[in-house]
Amino acid sequence: MAEEKATKRRPKAWHAAVALLASVGVVATVALTAGSGHAAKPYDFNGDGKPDLVVGLPGNTVSGHAGAGSVIIANGTSTGPSRSAVRIDQASPGVGGDPENDDAFGQSVASCDFDNNGYADLAVASPMEAIGDVEGAGMLSVHYGGSGGIYNSTTETFSEDTASYPGAVAKDEIFAYTLATGDVNGDGYCDLAIGQPLDSAGGASNAGTIKIMFGTSTGLNAKDTIQIDQNTANVPGGPEKEDRFGEQLAVADVNGDGVGDLISATIGEQIAGSSDRGSLHILYGPIKNGAPAAGGYIDSGNVDGIGEFAGSALAVGHFNDDAYADVAVGVSDEQVGGKGAAGRLAVFYGSSQGLSATSRVKLFDQDSPGISGAPEMEDYFASSLASGDFDGDGTDDLVVGMRSEAIGSATGAGASMILFGNATGGVTTKGALWIDQDTDKVPGDPAVGDHFGWTVGALDTDGNGRVEPLVGAPGNAAGTVTVLKVKPGTLESATALAEADLGFSAGSDGDAFGAALPH
Repeated sequence: MAEEKATKRRPKAWHAAVALLASVGVVATVALTAGSGHAAKPYDFNGDGKPDLVVGLPGNTVSGHAGAGSVIIANGTSTGPSRSAVRIDQASPGVGGDPENDDAFGQSVASCDFDNNGYADLAVASPMEAIGDVEGAGMLSVHYGGSGGIYNSTTETFSEDTASYPGAVAKDEIFAYTLATGDVNGDGYCDLAIGQPLDSAGGASNAGTIKIMFGTSTGLNAKDTIQIDQNTANVPGGPEKEDRFGEQLAVADVNGDGVGDLISATIGEQIAGSSDRGSLHILYGPIKNGAPAAGGYIDSGNVDGIGEFAGSALAVGHFNDDAYADVAVGVSDEQVGGKGAAGRLAVFYGSSQGLSATSRVKLFDQDSPGISGAPEMEDYFASSLASGDFDGDGTDDLVVGMRSEAIGSATGAGASMILFGNATGGVTTKGALWIDQDTDKVPGDPAVGDHFGWTVGALDTDGNGRVEPLVGAPGNAAGTVTVLKVKPGTLESATALAEADLGFSAGSDGDAFGAALPH
């Protein structure tokens, strides 16, 4: 890979990719492991059975370079994240490249045990990285876990300039903008899907592509990597300008055949005959020989109630007690009650036929009974999503971010909601919880531009088998992450973490601590 990089002039790193996309916000993508039984759980980098907390700080200054970006990793303990942590960036031992202004290292993260050695590995995106003199080309680093965690561990770096890697570097095509993990070829190793929504395909600018790196006993490699776009066999449609195929990604077995399926939010796709935009591409596994086994397609024009850039966020889980994974889709720019970009959530339930636009779909917004608040301009309800079994009942639940919800007079303060799944009904509003920084037990106070809920995540931070919702507020000074414990109707506890709580200095405004979180 070329090592010399041009000086870059970019907005603040955690806003940078958003500005490029003119989109609804960066969301850390879903990580779902399907291994052979020997693989570690995602984020358990040292193999002790307790997931480790990863927090992206894509705006962090490194070696004097503003917005170069970092990630912080705090080991999991029986009482939650350790209060001492390590920081990894491009100035760390063994990490490729060099920190430069607005690289945005840590803009998104994903974890899986790619080599099935019992230690989880970490993929970190630097979507604004310059390769040679090509600005905004993007870079991926993969950090392999071991008994000592991932600091100073084996690290590999990939870009479209890497030998044998598909594609070619181009300005502002933001390789590695989104990441997702899961076994999509059915060989027992976890694979990495890499979204590049501003990549050209079939001569169409910003049509978007997806790279897939396959897990092996030696980890990920360039030579076996494939590229998929809407010209690929069994992928519906064709590449068009501004489709942004691969803007958000998730992996889940939605048709119950035992192999992971890759879901892509193609957020800019124009729906013929209407003003609707946005679609889901379901690429059914196994993905072998460069193409999925079959392709499914759901467009916003065929789902009553969504139509404005469907797919601003994705989360997958088993929200009811059947054999099929389900997909929650953010439509955060949707107009609700006459309020533009108030936002809406759609939950698609899997079946033996996969996902459908016309059956097993539920919609939620702030006009729905049981949802707190009311739709307002630019609330961006469902701008971020994450799932996990928060109450320990065996079905997955959802945490929903509202990145710009006003709390009193504090515009852009942000909020989140917890919606619980159940065995027979899936996601409902029964026992739903509204969480903001004015909620009892939640530390802090609402302030203009905190963006509490800009990102949300989910992780079993204490290793007890029950997942905690995570709420990032990257605009709250240098940024915070709030760890919640919840049951239907009850907020049990809330712990806010900042850089200083994990053994570092207080940080600076613009660090954007919490802009990327585990799923």
